[in-house]
Amino acid sequence: MHFSTILSASAVLGFSLASNIHRKHEELHTERHANLFERHTPEASANSTVREVTSAPEILTSSAMPIQDIPAHPPKPVKPSHPEVANSGPPAKKPADDAKPKKPFHSGSYWAMTYSPYTPSGLCKASSDVASDVASIAAKGFSSIRLYSTDCSGLTNVATAAQSHNLNLILGVYISASGISAARPQIDEIVTWAANNGHWKGVEMIVVGNEAVFNNFASAEELASFVSEARSAFKNGGYDGPVTLTETVDILSKHAEVLCPASDIAAANIHAFFNGQVTASGAGAFVASQLELLAETCPGKEVYNLETGWPSKGSKNGVAIPGSWEQRIAVEGIRKMAGGKSTFFSFVDDEWKEEGEWGVERSWGCGQLFD
Repeated sequence: MHFSTILSASAVLGFSLASNIHRKHEELHTERHANLFERHTPEASANSTVREVTSAPEILTSSAMPIQDIPAHPPKPVKPSHPEVANSGPPAKKPADDAKPKKPFHSGSYWAMTYSPYTPSGLCKASSDVASDVASIAAKGFSSIRLYSTDCSGLTNVATAAQSHNLNLILGVYISASGISAARPQIDEIVTWAANNGHWKGVEMIVVGNEAVFNNFASAEELASFVSEARSAFKNGGYDGPVTLTETVDILSKHAEVLCPASDIAAANIHAFFNGQVTASGAGAFVASQLELLAETCPGKEVYNLETGWPSKGSKNGVAIPGSWEQRIAVEGIRKMAGGKSTFFSFVDDEWKEEGEWGVERSWGCGQLFD
């Protein structure tokens, strides 16, 4: 990762905002880890939330070779009739001059990658470094890139680079421990950016909150109301694509009557590692089963996995063991069984984070596996 040695005044301001966002992300993951093992024990699963994977096919791949067996692009993306994903190749892209928002209907072997525009020390990346990263994501065959928030000039730097490579954008409104009121300015930022940009071209969906209910940053009712508020603001600004939220599958199951109607699509963050009962070779089957459960939880809605992967370093969580070889096996399994519905986490290791429980928080970078 790179960072310009000369920071402009705006970059220094960006660093202040980025630092706040970083702390918010760290709080999110620390609290997630404090609760996930209990949530994914067999006793908890019996009550509702997690469909356990008792077996899964071994994924055979070479540690010396990146993932390469990607089929050719089909002529058109096909809307799947069920949450399982066919291995028919990466989704076709609409022409660059198509100004209509692209709808998230994919059937290929992988779809999106998460991206945070931070240096290893937690500063905002220079626009040239962001452009290089986005070009790399596009070259790996992804069709979309997910941002969690609007900080570090992400709307300008990431969006400009994405449009030049015909990448779709999954925009985010981040809700922190400060609550919904502190998140509202991000809605205005997105609407203003679109107005200045002249259109919403390439915005595939907008995600309001990232596990906000799970982390007690908002109640289910508060989040549903905020999603509706954001949707109205975006629609008034000319956006007609999907607006959603993302939680863990068990949170969506517990609050289905409130959260499912609030979302245009059903989206969850699905991490097999935090289950503790799933090995790397079972990660793909686990993700696929959770997408099935999500489809049952929010019937009639398209389902998507907005954050998934496996750590390359850290301590084991039950039978879930971090490691470079295990990460390769897990990512390949997810790609084959649910890649067309999944956003891989993350492009590179997030060295600016605290290591967190099991010492895995910095080590989810998987972009190199798609070279």
